[in-house]
Amino acid sequence: MNQTKIPTGIISLDFILHGGFPSGSLVMLQGEIGAGDLEFALTTASRLLMCVENNDSCTIIPPKLCYISFTRSTEDILNEVELSFPDFYTIMQESIQQDRIEFKDFSSAYFASSFIPTTWMSPSRAEQTFDSLKWSAEEKNLVETLVEYLDENARGNIVIIDSLTALAQYCLNRMQWKDLIMFLRGLQRVSKTWNGIIYAMLNDGIFSNSSQQEIAECMDGVIIFKWEQLGPSQRQRTMHIKKFRGVLPVLDGDNIVNFETQISSGKGFEVSNIKRVRGR
Repeated sequence: MNQTKIPTGIISLDFILHGGFPSGSLVMLQGEIGAGDLEFALTTASRLLMCVENNDSCTIIPPKLCYISFTRSTEDILNEVELSFPDFYTIMQESIQQDRIEFKDFSSAYFASSFIPTTWMSPSRAEQTFDSLKWSAEEKNLVETLVEYLDENARGNIVIIDSLTALAQYCLNRMQWKDLIMFLRGLQRVSKTWNGIIYAMLNDGIFSNSSQQEIAECMDGVIIFKWEQLGPSQRQRTMHIKKFRGVLPVLDGDNIVNFETQISSGKGFEVSNIKRVRGR
């Protein structure tokens, strides 16, 4: 039986991938600052939201996108999309009305028990008092709340976790590193039964190389976004698929090393050039 795939929506990339990434995948988008990991996720989300029909039995267009943030409000995210990609903003606003996209803000659980006043997270709450500087004892543990949300919403859908970095930092303050790794291994396992796709963004260089490798081991796919120095005053964004079950043999067979990428306000994230192994 052929493995079904979920397109990225980036036409030049989907062509190389023979349709997209395998469904049921947990994918880490690991990027240097500004190198394109967020833009890749936003482009994928917006272009798949534009697809209402699918005539290819080997690919799946997920019916819904769940965008998860731990520190940013929905308004903040949408404002950034509107400034950077006006067309994507329109698509997302229409999709919100159609219940095809949901933004989930976990900041209440993320900042619980911290010194950050609740009024900073929810300005609409009552006038600031001494008590408002405290978080409610009823606030759930972030991981527990996240698990409940994923169990209810991830099946068959696209999930974007906009900061695996923030999640890891939260966990390291409340549990041992091995517990975080155990959670990610469990997420990788259950993603196969959900049969959608989960993208999780990790900032490069925050954790040690060994810690990043441990996180990568829990993933089905690891995509690296970097800046390549072309000269004293020129840089080029590049994307490299470091690991991906069922995908790397295709790229290796075509001698593909990495992809040069570009970002524009009209088209979002695009593959501009494919770099191959020379002499083969």
